[in-house]
Amino acid sequence: MPTHNDSKSKPDEFELLTEKQAAVLGLLARSLTSKEIAAKLRTSESAVNRHIEILRSRFGGITRAQLAQRYRERPRDFRQIPGAPACVEATKQIIDLAGTPPGPEGEPQDDREAGLAFRDSLEMTLDAPWTRPEEQRIVPRVLDGDNAALTRGAAIAIILFALIASLVLGLAAAQAITDALGS
Repeated sequence: MPTHNDSKSKPDEFELLTEKQAAVLGLLARSLTSKEIAAKLRTSESAVNRHIEILRSRFGGITRAQLAQRYRERPRDFRQIPGAPACVEATKQIIDLAGTPPGPEGEPQDDREAGLAFRDSLEMTLDAPWTRPEEQRIVPRVLDGDNAALTRGAAIAIILFALIASLVLGLAAAQAITDALGS
């Protein structure tokens, strides 16, 4: 039985492979993932992983990469994998594209000026959002403008004076009620 460090292939170690194991090893030797192997063989990914794990344990717990390397380095040529297409060298093909269809006046639609002209009408607002007229304003317009800081300070002072005056009037009314009821 080979050890972990022994990555050399022996002449008879791949003799007892089943057809599925040989197909899985052939695709694994081409550096395909389990998912790609499963798609090519039309099986589940777990079945592919099970075949690989069985082979790894048969060869002494070597890694997937070592298993693929041993299969690539075996003395015989690769077996033809059933269901896999033969390797065909692709030739250069020139595909003729359809011509540009003429426009309504007979000129091509894809000329230089066609990309610069807008054919459909669309209304667009080019104003900045802060320059648009607003419907409602929370702050009166008098608090905005040239003297905004002075106007806002005066408004704060008036509101503060009104609160203090209402507090003084409330305390005076409470004192008057206690004096009237107490005597």
